[in-house]
Amino acid sequence: MRWAEVANTRAQITRLLAEHGLGPRAPPATRVGVSVPEQLMLGFGKE
Repeated sequence: MRWAEVANTRAQITRLLAEHGLGPRAPPATRVGVSVPEQLMLGFGKE
């Protein structure tokens, strides 16, 4: 049986992520202008 450790605070979460090699990193890059040919281009938010 495996026991899972519960992290309740930001410090505990950070420590557990670091132990597993999942430390802080930059957000994923946005892909501007890349679309699927079949994808509809809707004009929401463009005025």
